[in-house]
Amino acid sequence: MRIGLSAYGLAAPDIIALSRDAEAAGFDSVWIGEHVLAPQRYKSSHPQAAAAVRHHTTGHAHASVRLVDPLSALAAAGAVTHRITLATGVYVAPLRHPLQIARSACTVAEVTGNRLILGLGAGWLVEEFAALNAPFEARFRCLRDGTGIIREALGGGWISRTTGEYRFEPVQITDSSTSVPLILGGNSDRALRRAASLGDGWLSSGTPTLAEAVGLRDRLDSETARHDRSTPFRTWFRMPGADTDELRRWIDAGFDDIVIWADVVWPSTDPHRSEILAEHARRLGIGMTGGSVSR
Repeated sequence: MRIGLSAYGLAAPDIIALSRDAEAAGFDSVWIGEHVLAPQRYKSSHPQAAAAVRHHTTGHAHASVRLVDPLSALAAAGAVTHRITLATGVYVAPLRHPLQIARSACTVAEVTGNRLILGLGAGWLVEEFAALNAPFEARFRCLRDGTGIIREALGGGWISRTTGEYRFEPVQITDSSTSVPLILGGNSDRALRRAASLGDGWLSSGTPTLAEAVGLRDRLDSETARHDRSTPFRTWFRMPGADTDELRRWIDAGFDDIVIWADVVWPSTDPHRSEILAEHARRLGIGMTGGSVSR
């Protein structure tokens, strides 16, 4: 099993420090969530707000929440790390043109030595879409079409589109293939089908219990079985808390990639946060060469 950390609402310098400390402690990955802006007022509610799957953080974009551009922050984190995987969890793709996303992802992959995972989501905050003049009602179509464009653009060479949500004459983002796994989020049946058909993997929305995670994994297994894959389909689940007994239950249930909320093990305002994280890593049995835990 590999263990990563998930963060939202951290300032960019804290994301850099978290990534450096996480690598030193042996964690496998760091996942950064996002919103582009905070509307002064909004009525939108998160799609998981009423579901059984809980959120450790609300994922909201209130004025009190520190927002950053995750790709910029992860590029900076890449400059002070060497091994750890750096991931968006998730990037609201329909807010930007997919060619712009591909351009940014290609640059971050180059800066980090191909350690970027691009987690993509459809978004849910109506007021955010309105402020950016992005089509909220078309967000799922934009995510579908955009994922294909990003993948093809990162593959290298000239690409074009004459149908779909995005149309453009032949353009090139890179002349050679750039390795950036595309991971999709969302827990609904529609989101799971989309991830299985379009993505290289999937990240859970919210913080499911073990029983909920097993159900999500079974549904994903059923969906991915419908597609002929040349590479494995990886799944990351956010586990509640950081209890060693809880972790052992997830290990025994056969999960390979777990993500823990960073503020549970790395209190950002504590001057001893590095030592606290290292102690949690030792308690969880994380190896110092890749964030893995033996079964």
